[in-house]
Amino acid sequence: MHMLKAMALTLALAGAAFGSPAAAQSSPARVSAADPEGMASAMRYAGYPVELGTDNVGDPMILTEFGGYKGGVYFYGCDPKTHTRCQSVQLSVGFDRQQPMDASAVNALSSRYRFAGIHLDDEGDPFVQFDIVTLDGIPAPVFLKALDHFSWTVGEIGDAVFAGE
Repeated sequence: MHMLKAMALTLALAGAAFGSPAAAQSSPARVSAADPEGMASAMRYAGYPVELGTDNVGDPMILTEFGGYKGGVYFYGCDPKTHTRCQSVQLSVGFDRQQPMDASAVNALSSRYRFAGIHLDDEGDPFVQFDIVTLDGIPAPVFLKALDHFSWTVGEIGDAVFAGE
C-alpha cells in the first residue's frame, strides 16, 4: 500500500512541477527535518500513521509504524535551545523479545540488510535504525522511497527476530 501511494505522490509532484495547483496541495514537493509538520504531511499522504510530538529533550519526533511494528522518526541536529532547524532524521524500530537476542544473529542480519543499522539494547532487544540527512530538503518521493524500503526491511528483520519465539 505504501509503495502505491509513493508512486502516486511521485506523479502528483511531477504534475506540481508543471503547474497543477491541485497536485501541489496534495503533499510537499520536498521534505526536511527542519519542517517536521511537512514531513508528517508527506508520511500521512503515503498512508503512514503519524503522531507528531516531541522527545524527552524537546526535539520533534513522529510516532508511526514500519513493517507492522511501532516505531519512530527522531530528529537530530536541531538547535539546542529552540529545537528547530533540525538537519536529519533517524527511522527507528525496537523489537521486544522474550529472550535476549544473540549478538552473532544480529551481526548476520546486519550483513544481510545493508541499509539497516542493527544493535542490541541493554536487555538484548534488537533495534533497527536508518538515518536520513535532509538539510534544507530532499524530494518527497526520495524520502517516501526510503520509508518504504525501511518498512520492508523492518518487516523482514522482524520475521527473523521473532522466528523461534
